[in-house]
Amino acid sequence: MDRPKRKADYKLEEVDGELLLYHPGSTKILYCNETASLIWQLCDGTRSGEEIKVTLRETFPEAADSIAGDVEETLKKFLEHDALKLV
Repeated sequence: MDRPKRKADYKLEEVDGELLLYHPGSTKILYCNETASLIWQLCDGTRSGEEIKVTLRETFPEAADSIAGDVEETLKKFLEHDALKLV
């Protein structure tokens, strides 16, 4: 897989206890859980999707079985919202 990279204009902010990913010029908002927030932060263009999975498996070994699906689904949502580019 290519290396996902955050698009510069997107912001991840906590509002009233919820993590929101949004573009200031758009009406689209994506609600993120803590895992999605971590994935977003790891999308810096230096890691592939597989490398992100490995990092999260090492960080959360108790959730290793579900990490791959979570990362794939989250990256898909970020791409659908045009928040990422592949480099």
